[in-house]
Amino acid sequence: MFNKDKLPTNQIMLSTEIFNEISAVLKDLEVSIRAELAIFCETSGIPITSAGNQRAIDLSSLSTLAAANFAATAEMARMLGEKDGFRFLFLEGERYNIYLCNVGYEYLLTIAISKSIALGMLRIYANRAVKQLHEILEKAKTQEKASAAIFDNEFSDLLGNAFDASFKKD
Repeated sequence: MFNKDKLPTNQIMLSTEIFNEISAVLKDLEVSIRAELAIFCETSGIPITSAGNQRAIDLSSLSTLAAANFAATAEMARMLGEKDGFRFLFLEGERYNIYLCNVGYEYLLTIAISKSIALGMLRIYANRAVKQLHEILEKAKTQEKASAAIFDNEFSDLLGNAFDASFKKD
């Protein structure tokens, strides 16, 4: 059943400038911890940008699975009474580990790293990246509000002028 209350409300339109800043954070993260792959995606699973080795990996599928995994974990957190859910999720594999991070504003960061990378180092750099991404999204949100206010005022003026013109007698 469709529930409009479950629709994302914090999503932000990303400008080219913001996109490039996010991409730079991912590239820095990838280099700093030698990540196999870092993906920034929507909580719906739609990939936005990535850094790292994307050889034969379907980013769309991986992002969707990461988002579904995070959503399931969020529901478990809710059932346990966690008000804001879990911010991080660690998946341990035979050769690779995956670290999922809630960035906020309906976005996730997925990091795939070699098993040889120390978990402590991963956590430090992931926390730093999440903080940077959140700050970038805060800036984007502020820019979006300013743009919306300008657009709303201009649109209202144009619409008012169009109505006035349509009712004027020649």
